[in-house]
Parts: sequence; C-alpha cells; structure tokens
Amino acid sequence: MRVKKHFVLRNEKALEPSLFGVLIQTNSIYCGIHLAEIQLPEKCSFLGILREAKVISATDNPTIFSGDYILAIATHPMMVPALKVTLKKIHSVYYSLNSCLLEARPTDSQSVNSDYSDLLSTFNSTYY
Repeated sequence: MRVKKHFVLRNEKALEPSLFGVLIQTNSIYCGIHLAEIQLPEKCSFLGILREAKVISATDNPTIFSGDYILAIATHPMMVPALKVTLKKIHSVYYSLNSCLLEARPTDSQSVNSDYSDLLSTFNSTYY
C-alpha cells in the first residue's frame, strides 16, 4: 500500500508569520534601553529598528529612542496581540526630562490672592 506524503501537508493549516512595526512614543518604557533587553513573548523575534529611513539590525543591539519603529515578527498568529501589547508599553504617567507639567499650573496663592483678571494674566503669561 502506498501513502501519499502530501496528504499530511494538505490537512495542516499553513501559518504565516506576521511582520509589523511599532512606533516608540516619548513615554515608552523602552526609550533609552537596548533592543536585546526587551523580553518578547514566545515565537516572536526582533528584526531591528527603523530610524530616519535606515534599518538597524537587531544583531547590532541598538539603543531605542523616541520616534524609532521597532520591527518585529510573530511566527505564530496567536502571538501577534501579545507582541503588540509588549512593544506598546508606556509609563503610566506622562513625563519629560525637558519640562515639568506641574510648573505651568497656577499655585494656590496665585488663584486665592488675586482677582479674576490677575489670574488670567498669570495664566496667559505662563502658557504663552
């Protein structure tokens, strides 16, 4: 009796890998770290980083900056959501090393000890 080899392959569902890029936001938890430091889900791998129209290979272990695209692949479609969630992690509170959002708020003494017109001029001078 002769069994055809392609019978098994015909019944298996072909799984296609999913390629995608994730934009790194200013408040990403990955800003400033090396690509290899990120723990990926099973069956997922890095391809590299896209920065200013240049691809930097994952083998170079580049440092991640805001505005980079992390290029990744999920070799099983069931892992795509987990990979996207992993790569889109951000700090729970927006922060910037260049500015503090609290500095722009009027203090209690400014709002209590001044009339409405003074508050508006303080507000406008703070934001403009």
